[in-house]
Amino acid sequence: MNDILDLVKRLYPFAYSVVGDGNDASVPAWLAELPFVVHEYPSGGELNGWRVPPAWSVEKAEIRSNGELVYDAARSPLGVAALSQPFKGRLTLEALKPHLYYSDSDADAVVYHWGALYRDQQEGEWGICMPRRVVESLTDCEYDVEIVTRTESSTMKVLDYHLAGDSARTILLNGHNCHPFQANDDISGCAVGIAVMKRLTELPQRRYGYRLVVAPELIGTMFWLRDLGSSARDIAATIMLKSVGNDAALQLQESFTGRSPIDRAAHHVFTHRYGQYRSAGFRRLHGNDETVFEAPGYEIPSISLTRWPFPEYHTDRDTPDTLSPQRLQDAADAAFDICMAMESDIRLKVTVTGLVRLGDPRYDLYKPATAPGLDRGERSEEMDRWNLLMNCLPRHLDGRTGVLEIADRYQLPVRDVHEYVMKWVDRGLAEV
Repeated sequence: MNDILDLVKRLYPFAYSVVGDGNDASVPAWLAELPFVVHEYPSGGELNGWRVPPAWSVEKAEIRSNGELVYDAARSPLGVAALSQPFKGRLTLEALKPHLYYSDSDADAVVYHWGALYRDQQEGEWGICMPRRVVESLTDCEYDVEIVTRTESSTMKVLDYHLAGDSARTILLNGHNCHPFQANDDISGCAVGIAVMKRLTELPQRRYGYRLVVAPELIGTMFWLRDLGSSARDIAATIMLKSVGNDAALQLQESFTGRSPIDRAAHHVFTHRYGQYRSAGFRRLHGNDETVFEAPGYEIPSISLTRWPFPEYHTDRDTPDTLSPQRLQDAADAAFDICMAMESDIRLKVTVTGLVRLGDPRYDLYKPATAPGLDRGERSEEMDRWNLLMNCLPRHLDGRTGVLEIADRYQLPVRDVHEYVMKWVDRGLAEV
């Protein structure tokens, strides 16, 4: 049960960003799990107004008063707002406070400030992240601030693992690795994706290909999709795995239309796994790379599995010890089941004319059903649903109706219905 959590712990201790030494240092840890292809995109690259940032690091970040150290922001990997520019000067408390960032809900947490990685940065912009209790302890005096940062050109790295199937059509799993030391927000989804891919490799046959892309949020997947070229048309759907390890119910965010095959598969799985669950439309639960995959020219149906929000979000509290092994495994099982629902969603055409006696020993396709007037036992709703399906199935085998639609209509698990209809194929009564 701890396998995925152990994987999180192996991938967690790196100062990730869009570009940076932490991402570079982490590559061997990823390659130890799967034989990823590592795509690289140089700093300064531009796409539709988005730019690959430089590598950035902090050498010094101190606030002093009368020569005494008040706060050393460099002691925390989240202590300085990402891409903060160098600064040295004396400020009043009033002038300093707009540059200080903290959590309103946790007086001891250090928040992660990511804004400049994705939004336009003003000249001389800088920020320091500190616990709210420190901010509240500051007195009305002057403070000497010195921030020394370094930037250099490097490359953004996107990790891509492709598992071939019988067709070129591919289901893509996505996680991001651009936030430093964020176990749930970043790494939980990546680890779950790896666990699902390892499980998919064990299947004797796959109708779909599968792909796991681990990339810096938005920017990484944009550049990767661009370079994929015409092959992007082979991506049938994307499953986003975002913040899935905390102790909350798994939620489903639908694709842009909400009516794609991956939406149907996900709702089917959630219904049979959880009964009651929360789902919402596109961008109504959480925002990540679904806008990249659903963008014009791609329009790839993209759903999200998430347990967001959670209290530790974007703070130094988001550590592996806050994650639940059971919740991580549950997310992996749900994602795998969605893939299997897609695998099961074949279309068949009946090859005989007239009514088939399913109980004939040559076919052996009859499932026990209640017999009015004869049975005295308690009736089973599931037995009744199977009986109705048996009576109606030949009309559904029209070459147009998918097995998932049939399973939903009769409120039965798609993998069980798939197993049953394949017996019709084996007996020569239907063809795929």
